[in-house]
Amino acid sequence: MHGPADRLLGFHGVFTIFVIGPDRSTSRSTFDDREVTFGRADGNDVVLKGRNISRRHARLVVRDGKYAIVDLKSTNGTFVNGRRLTSPLVIGFGDKFFIGDFTLMIEDAELEIITKERPLAPFLPRDKVEADLLRAIAAGDDVGDATRAVYADWLEEHGHVREAEFIRLQQALRGLPPEDSTFERRTRELRELAQVVDYRWRVRVARPAIERCGGNVRFDFQCPKDWGSLAATEREDQRFCGSCKQHVHYCTTVPEARDHAARGECVALDLRAQRWHQDVEPPYGETRCTSCRSDLGDAYFGHDCPQCGEAVEREPVMVGMMA
Repeated sequence: MHGPADRLLGFHGVFTIFVIGPDRSTSRSTFDDREVTFGRADGNDVVLKGRNISRRHARLVVRDGKYAIVDLKSTNGTFVNGRRLTSPLVIGFGDKFFIGDFTLMIEDAELEIITKERPLAPFLPRDKVEADLLRAIAAGDDVGDATRAVYADWLEEHGHVREAEFIRLQQALRGLPPEDSTFERRTRELRELAQVVDYRWRVRVARPAIERCGGNVRFDFQCPKDWGSLAATEREDQRFCGSCKQHVHYCTTVPEARDHAARGECVALDLRAQRWHQDVEPPYGETRCTSCRSDLGDAYFGHDCPQCGEAVEREPVMVGMMA
């Protein structure tokens, strides 16, 4: 086993800065630069207007695959998790930082394009050996399990340490009961790695449980399969279950999963999805975010929409009819 996930980060290329203003307005800017500056002056990459914001307030530096936020000796400071920065701090996708009255976070721009505008592009194996290993893993069951250990060794030998660690953690957690003393730590490490490994690759090896199975008549409680045991299709984010004879959709967010579930389709949730109690359960379409129209479900009690970041204002639902 290797060290913490934050020492195994890789550079993703393009990324998006998501900004929430003091009036709850939102904006997104996409970059492929190694440095992004924030401040009140017009020359900054992200201009933030406010009296409590310095002309050159902060910058985001991308180096060795890590995203570090740096305060530029601003008058009012830059904050992460309520703490004022006194030195550069590494942050990841979804982490919030605060400049004046603005809330900002980094998002994976490639993932946003994939999930909102086009089908998921396939992961391209780096050589024939990796292609054969991935095909064997796609076979599922015992063959796939045995191959995963071999694949983890191959990945490490070829310098793909993050991916090797991800596979090994997956396998360790698969047979580990939740009450085990190491379960929580290993789960946290797996989620941290999920933030930084190639999303397209992760879909090929992911093992989330299948939820909201529309053909559940033959299963007493929950579909016994996981994503890794399903047959591949022409789409990377869609597989076929031979037990219930249905396609299963790989979803990156709960609102996306709820949209599929509302149509009676099976879903598998990505590790990066923000989850909550009974998040994919019906009823559907009755509690939508007024800003982005995402279906959040009756069990969501957060203040901000997990899809767009806006303050949640639930749409009123009319019950019954007026005489």
